[in-house]
Amino acid sequence: MAIARETVAPTVPQKASPETKLLNAQQVTSVALAFLKSLGHKRGVKPKHVFIENQRYVVEVEIGKKILAKVQIDTVTSEIKEYAIEKKTEEETTSLPVEPKAILIMVGVSMAVSLVFAILDLQTILSGLF
Repeated sequence: MAIARETVAPTVPQKASPETKLLNAQQVTSVALAFLKSLGHKRGVKPKHVFIENQRYVVEVEIGKKILAKVQIDTVTSEIKEYAIEKKTEEETTSLPVEPKAILIMVGVSMAVSLVFAILDLQTILSGLF
C-alpha cells in the first residue's frame, strides 16, 4: 500500500500594488506631524486642514498661533516631497488686538476695585481730593 503525498506549494503573500495601498488623511497627518516634530516643532502643533492636490496630500498644520506649516506628501509612497513653514498673515490671526482672556481679567479687576471702593467708601474721599 503506497501513501500518496500531495505537494503543496508554499503560499507567498502577494505584494500590494501601489494603487491599492493609498494613504488616508489620518495616516498622512501622522506622517506630517512626525516630520515637523523631527524638525524641532514639538509644542503647539495642531493639524488644521488636509486635501489632495496634484497626486499629493497637502497637510496644513498650525505651529503655535503665528506659524503655519504646509507639508506635501506623495499619495503612493508616503514620502515628503515638499514643505514650507511661514508666518501667518495678520488677516488669519484673531481680529481683536487683545486676547479675550485678557479682557475678562481687566473687567474682573475693575469690578473688584469698584467693589472695594464701595465697601470702604473711598469714592467720597477721592472725590474730595480732586
